[in-house]
Amino acid sequence: MFRGYRRLTKTVMDRGGAAALLLLAAPWFVLIAIAIWLDGSGSVFTREARIGQWGQQFHLLRFRRVARLGNFLGRWSLDELPQLINVLKGDMSFVGPRPRATHAGGQYGSDVRRLLLKPGLTGLWRSSGRSGSPEDECVRLDWYLEHWSIGLDLAILWRSVSRVLRHASAH
Repeated sequence: MFRGYRRLTKTVMDRGGAAALLLLAAPWFVLIAIAIWLDGSGSVFTREARIGQWGQQFHLLRFRRVARLGNFLGRWSLDELPQLINVLKGDMSFVGPRPRATHAGGQYGSDVRRLLLKPGLTGLWRSSGRSGSPEDECVRLDWYLEHWSIGLDLAILWRSVSRVLRHASAH
């Protein structure tokens, strides 16, 4: 499980990586925010209530999907870029279970182990194909918990980025 140095390692990787990526992505943030702001009224971001580690509620951030930008943002997963702020704040991790909506909070059943970890920007649920089956996700989560390593997180991140790039270039 994630205790001691393993927990510290994952936290340092998450927060340090998020800070670095936020600095690198700052120009994209500004350009996307300006484009959304110019396209219409309302906030640049959406805040969606989610259940995090230990059942704590947090607000998952996304860029608002306005009509002209929606396809572009979705195809390249740029609408999820603000979630780096969630990682930096400690609400999320780069790799972990899929973030669940708050209305599903009491419906975990045997999937309660997901509350032991911070929700992830990605995870085995995304890098190995998006399965809607809760049973598949439980099996993947159990496997992840038992086999976690820095290398595994890096492999999942690499597979997820590759999947997004392949999917985006297919459009």
